[in-house]
Order: sequence, then structure tokens, then C-alpha cells
Amino acid sequence: MDSSEIEFLAEREIVQVIPNFSQEKMYLISGDLGPFSAGLPVSIPLWLAVNLKQRQKCRMVPPDWMEIDVLKKKARGGRQSIFY
Repeated sequence: MDSSEIEFLAEREIVQVIPNFSQEKMYLISGDLGPFSAGLPVSIPLWLAVNLKQRQKCRMVPPDWMEIDVLKKKARGGRQSIFY
């Protein structure tokens, strides 16, 4: 797999955002998204989350695996691994 294929697949990943606008459901070829209510989390594809973030229309919610405690635990586990 080359980098463009990996990027394409990653952009389809579902992430949570907190929009700062309200809008009814969006009907797209890839599927229906929304509705969007200001301040309420909604799950959308990464490509749309990045677009909304660039336009300052939402705040992205970090996934669970990015929490500090989880990352520290993974780092400790990695250092203790025989493959490190």
C-alpha cells in the first residue's frame, strides 16, 4: 500500500466532533451525516472533521487511545517488551 491509499482509508475513519453550529441532516453520496447541534458530540468521517476544523466550525474530540494514561501505559509496556 502506498501513502495515498493509506491516506484515503484513514480519511474514512469515524471520529467525534463537537460542532459550534446547528444544521439538519446532510445527505451525501457516502451516506447521511448529522444532524448537527451546537455543543453536542456527533460522529462523522475524518475528512469532514478536518474540513470543519479548518473552517473553525467544530472541535475534534480525541479518541480514547490518545488519553494520557493510556499512552503512558502503552509506553511502559513497550519498554518492558522483549522486542524493545
